[in-house]
Amino acid sequence: MFKKIAICIIILAVLIFNALRFWKLDTIPYGYHVDEMGSAVTMECFKESGCDAELTPHPLFGFMEYGQDKPPTWVYPGIGWAKIFGTTVPSLRGYSVFVLMIGFLGLFFLSKELFGQSFALVVVLAATCSPWAWVVTRVALESYSAPLFAIWGLYFFWRSTRWWDWALAGFLFACAMYAYPPARLQIPLMMASLGFYEWGRRSIRLSSVVSLASVFIVSLFPLVYGYKYGTLARRFDDISIFSSNYLHSLGKTGTPWEMITVFVHNYLLHLSPDFLFFTGDPSYVHSTRHLGIFSVLDILSLIILAVFLVMIIQRRSWADNPVVKNRRWLLFLAANFFIGIIPSALTNQELPHALRICGSWPFMMLFTGFMWWSAAQCVSALWPAIALAGILSASVLTYQYFTLYPQESRGMFDYWIKEKAETLQTQEDWQQFLMYFHRQNYDCLYYLVHRYGLTCKQAHDLWWQLHDTLAKQGLF
Repeated sequence: MFKKIAICIIILAVLIFNALRFWKLDTIPYGYHVDEMGSAVTMECFKESGCDAELTPHPLFGFMEYGQDKPPTWVYPGIGWAKIFGTTVPSLRGYSVFVLMIGFLGLFFLSKELFGQSFALVVVLAATCSPWAWVVTRVALESYSAPLFAIWGLYFFWRSTRWWDWALAGFLFACAMYAYPPARLQIPLMMASLGFYEWGRRSIRLSSVVSLASVFIVSLFPLVYGYKYGTLARRFDDISIFSSNYLHSLGKTGTPWEMITVFVHNYLLHLSPDFLFFTGDPSYVHSTRHLGIFSVLDILSLIILAVFLVMIIQRRSWADNPVVKNRRWLLFLAANFFIGIIPSALTNQELPHALRICGSWPFMMLFTGFMWWSAAQCVSALWPAIALAGILSASVLTYQYFTLYPQESRGMFDYWIKEKAETLQTQEDWQQFLMYFHRQNYDCLYYLVHRYGLTCKQAHDLWWQLHDTLAKQGLF
């Protein structure tokens, strides 16, 4: 009885709180971040004529002068969204949330495949409550498409050992590596840990292994080419701990021991109590700054783990202890949580960084769901506690996000440029606007398209004419 009522409440909470993700996308966050502007300009150019913001026709990655190039896994599927809903920043914020919803659906089917429907619902509740994914997926960024592909890849990997399921898993793992640069290290390490997890656990067909490996490797050929001959390595070269400028700023020469100490220091920043439990990511683009990346539900799941570990030490119910029975599964989740932090620890900017470790997020959600589900399997009266903790977590998060966050985060989203652009009336106004904000090229391009009514090519040509004129005058 308790379980049925609690599950109904969980389903209702998941539907309500996830519907809220689409609310006020035009005003919260207030203003538009430069990365969102670049995304919108890139998507508009692809929608209009199949080129990126630099007018390169049909590129694999949309080149971005600022930040990372836009991946095909985000841009090309997004063209359909753009044709229906447009390429304004609020529209693409909706696209980002929609991508996350597909990830939630994947978590449900993946979890159901592993331990059943009630476990799957708890995992989705944990994902719904997660501050880690809430703020950043209401920003028009492509990053969370990487965990989406990883989740669906794991689903097909575990659904069966048939060669076509494993081939699809290999393709989806490769897509995750296209989707977000940190996944290009995380996914191969995850696949290695998956091999250790599966070793001896079930019978595996050689044809399935060959199909997964073949599809995965072949799918990565264009990505490897982009690193060797294209611009894909540019962003990491700038923000890597191996950057000579960064090492010089630290007074280091780059010896192996120095690199290890820098890496360990950066890694441990992501495990600090402040980051995990209290204030989260230092950037308002990724966090409300009032919660850590872990929700109340996540934190309580760690306490449940501690209780089960104490029971092991006391030798109580040894054979029935879910930690003992599922130790390989829990070690797999823990390994991949920590693996997901490695790429961020290899960078030198804005640390700790909740977005760069988004590869860890699905594994934390699976862990949280598993600990709560296991506890409820032992004590069925805990089902109402799961629903209550989930509602409490989501309520605190949404209250802070919709009341405190809009004002506190304004400075991160260039609200003054948006407010100025919305007041422009005449051609002279626009000329003054372009002169004043001439160094913010994506901001200018965005408003020239979405406020002034130019095509992507017209806006590009106009901005570069201004750039060249100012450069000749020594003003750029």
